[in-house]
Amino acid sequence: MENLKILRKQYGYTQLQAAKIFNMSLRGYQDIENGICGTTNDRLIEFANHFGCSIDYLLGHQTQQIMHLDSLTENQQKAISMIRKLGDDEIILLLGYLARMTNTPLEEVLKNQSRR
Repeated sequence: MENLKILRKQYGYTQLQAAKIFNMSLRGYQDIENGICGTTNDRLIEFANHFGCSIDYLLGHQTQQIMHLDSLTENQQKAISMIRKLGDDEIILLLGYLARMTNTPLEEVLKNQSRR
């Protein structure tokens, strides 16, 4: 499940951390992420709820991740509402600030932005 791996990395989890979050063995998580074995519907729902995405995205039937707002905290929802009011130049400034806060190179943030 390539998209599961993408989501895990976006959240900054190692495979071991993800396995612990989902109460799985490391090997079991790795096998699912690498497509070696399938998983249950309940586990897919758990992954989708945690990462705020659809099961279709996890399974690769959807090429773009759709974020479900109900999976975000109230403060995250407020931030998104405020971001929607910003212009492109203001968003670039915000991305720069967020990149510094998260110790992420701005080039990486902007590169990822262009792929979406």
